[in-house]
Amino acid sequence: MGKRSGNITLIGVPLLVVLVAFVLAYSPKAIDWTLSYSKQDTQPYGSKLLYELLPTLFTDKDIKTSYGAIHEFFNDDAENANLIIINKGFYPEPADIEKLEELLFEGHDVFIAAQDFSDNVKEWLDIDYHQSLSFNTEFNDSISYNLANRKLKTQLGYWYRKGITDNYFLNYDTLQTSVLGINNNGKSNFIRIKQGEGWLYINLNPQAFTNYNLLINDNYEYTFKCLSYLPNKTTVWDEHYKIKYKHLPKSTLSYILDRTPLRIAWYVLLIGILIFFLFESARRQRVVPIVKPPRNSTVIFIETIGRLYFSRKNHLDIAQKRFSYLKEFIRSKYYINISELDDELFQQLADKSSIPVRAIKQLFELGQNLNNMQRISEEDLEQFNRRIEFFYEQCK
Repeated sequence: MGKRSGNITLIGVPLLVVLVAFVLAYSPKAIDWTLSYSKQDTQPYGSKLLYELLPTLFTDKDIKTSYGAIHEFFNDDAENANLIIINKGFYPEPADIEKLEELLFEGHDVFIAAQDFSDNVKEWLDIDYHQSLSFNTEFNDSISYNLANRKLKTQLGYWYRKGITDNYFLNYDTLQTSVLGINNNGKSNFIRIKQGEGWLYINLNPQAFTNYNLLINDNYEYTFKCLSYLPNKTTVWDEHYKIKYKHLPKSTLSYILDRTPLRIAWYVLLIGILIFFLFESARRQRVVPIVKPPRNSTVIFIETIGRLYFSRKNHLDIAQKRFSYLKEFIRSKYYINISELDDELFQQLADKSSIPVRAIKQLFELGQNLNNMQRISEEDLEQFNRRIEFFYEQCK
């Protein structure tokens, strides 16, 4: 029975490890709510869906991707194009602002959807805005966006419920700016600024352009109506300013977890190590030795000497030594001088030991008589010893 159980364990544990690893490897991943805005990401706040639908807006035109800064991507001979920048924030370098201003004056059109801008951008465009601090994936208040153009607006607007901001402008140059979009409170959140021969479009709520919000009801209409202000020409999609896209190398663990075969092997390894620790990390107790109590060597010595004397049949010598030990006991316990044996000594010893005077007197007479004997019998030794043991017991 024990051998059979061992075989079952030997086969069952590895199978269980592999099964658990497969379940973990193929189980649905947790939703990543990171604000990515990248064309590569299918997560809720990525922009892969919008990027793939751009050809339906700009028909028969090239859709290019910029992975560098504005002043690096657009050279002096760059063709007239649209530039789309969608990100949580827009924080360009001074060289990028100069190049952006140059492109606008040459007739390029720029669309920026961001909820925050650097100070140099706000100073350049003379804008100020209210930034909502309530954005998170559990945001439950409903917010509506709409277009200001009568041909594009809808009666009820486009309503968003989860994961949306409510940013709007507080100040802008009214001479150079047109309001293109508002929220349900009538606040401007989408404007167009004239710059030379081109137009700069700014939308303060970039979450409306992500995968998640494009799939809610008919809210995709709002996104494409905003982008429809751009003319039908070559369009450049920015990836440089995305928070997530920074050309940072992925960690080794991220590389493993992104690939199913490696992920299975990783989980098998981890579960195997865990099972090993569960079965092998318990402290292995060695056999507890039997510790015998220490032997009283004094008692052993006395017993040995006693057997020696007994084997020699020298009963008289044993009795004399017993009597000598008794007198030494009386001297040390009661502090009585017993060099002279008389009635006064016996009475004093009787008072302190609570033993009758007659018994004490008989014991000492027998002890004194031992000096006048040549030998005694074994029975006499036993009787004398019983009297001495009686004395010891009464003294306790």
